[in-house]
Amino acid sequence: MIIAVIILLLLMALGFAFYRIQTLQIANQKLSAEAEELIASSKKSSAKKTHFLATASHDLQQPHQALGLFLASLNTETLDLENTRIINKAKDAHETTSRLLNQLLDISRLDIAEKPQLQTIALHELVHAIGMKFLPVAACYGVELRIRQRDAYAKTDAIMLERMITNILLNAFRHARHSNILLSMRKITIDDNQKWRIEIYDSGTGIPHDKQEVIFQEFTKLSKSELSPSGLGLGLAIVQRLSNLLNHPIGLRSELGRGSCFYIQLDAHEKSQEQSAPIPISDSVIRQRLKVAVINENEMLSDSLHTLLSSWGCQVKTYPSSYKALQEIQESSWRPDAIIVDGTLSTTPIDLTDIAEIRALSRQGMAMVMIVEKTNNIYVKQVQDFGFAVMASPIDAKLLRELLGERL
Repeated sequence: MIIAVIILLLLMALGFAFYRIQTLQIANQKLSAEAEELIASSKKSSAKKTHFLATASHDLQQPHQALGLFLASLNTETLDLENTRIINKAKDAHETTSRLLNQLLDISRLDIAEKPQLQTIALHELVHAIGMKFLPVAACYGVELRIRQRDAYAKTDAIMLERMITNILLNAFRHARHSNILLSMRKITIDDNQKWRIEIYDSGTGIPHDKQEVIFQEFTKLSKSELSPSGLGLGLAIVQRLSNLLNHPIGLRSELGRGSCFYIQLDAHEKSQEQSAPIPISDSVIRQRLKVAVINENEMLSDSLHTLLSSWGCQVKTYPSSYKALQEIQESSWRPDAIIVDGTLSTTPIDLTDIAEIRALSRQGMAMVMIVEKTNNIYVKQVQDFGFAVMASPIDAKLLRELLGERL
């Protein structure tokens, strides 16, 4: 009898335990389903915010770019000192908002996983070019910038890598005013694999250990600076995302009061065949009263380019499409010496056949500039091979003038 009772109690205990296990499993499954639903909802919400940010930034960039071209077309030589000062302040404000918009566009593009265009490049040439670009900036801010490079090759996206180096350098300038910055390269070996490190040293204030991880997060600013007091704190966050996208590890060593060293690490590669360079515009086609055809489907940007080029003494005609340009040029005696095509807003790729026919009508050959959203995709390579000089959006008035030549 006692044994029967004990067995019964054991069976009851086992039954209760089994019931509890089943109950917990059901609860766990329910929690897992709710967690998955929350994750999916969060991803969907994040995707919507990213899409909104990308769309809003791009839509803002169009009128902002037009404003910059109108400002660049103003001739301050005919104005009094006060009006000249106001215009220069407006230009400074425009440059600041341009940097902010570009950062927002960069972060939104990286959020949607923009695909890198990988090829073997000469690292030393890229590092040297970036360093030379920053020498005038260094002189303006009392910083001694030194550049050390060695012959080196790596597989990367040159545009994205340039942005990484540039953002780190800008960060160094913010914290090394009236000090020293070194942009250098060195070769290291990790697990028998050869690596190149691009290193940026500064002798600034240094970064506290507890801030060295968060500094790569969005909207993180450790301090305000004279160089960029209105930044969003996105520069190093963009570096981090590009690092993940390119699989180029980044690192930081810093001590308070002793400066910092940021580095980018790449796998070493052998030298490859020379990459074709953008075809420059020949000076022979540049002359006074340059006749310029502008192809841009956005009326505001067309008007701003027309105003800018006219202020340089050019004869300008604008067209909404390459087909319309060809049609009107064929029906008139007017022949362009140069053509500027904005490929950033076109709903369809520019018809190069139309451009070829327009070029054939030009008596002296035609200078060509293409404005593009990115300077590293297959379409850009195609238009470069066709003969275009390529310039990334937003349009830089100074660079455009250089591309068209010094005789303007």
